[in-house]
Amino acid sequence: MEERWYEYDVVIGPIANDRVGVQLWRYENRSIDLPTLVRNLQYMKGVTFQYFFGTERAIKLLKRI
Repeated sequence: MEERWYEYDVVIGPIANDRVGVQLWRYENRSIDLPTLVRNLQYMKGVTFQYFFGTERAIKLLKRI
């Protein structure tokens, strides 16, 4: 049986950058509050996306064009 990280075969989302870790650290150390954390993590212009193929089924469907 194959291990699944998501209930989906393919997951698409923005790529996190170093800012995410810094903002989480600032929140954990109470230098910013939750609304500030959320505001700082909002979608940034120019963010690229990543594709996660989480199952063998999804990988087998990939085709080179």
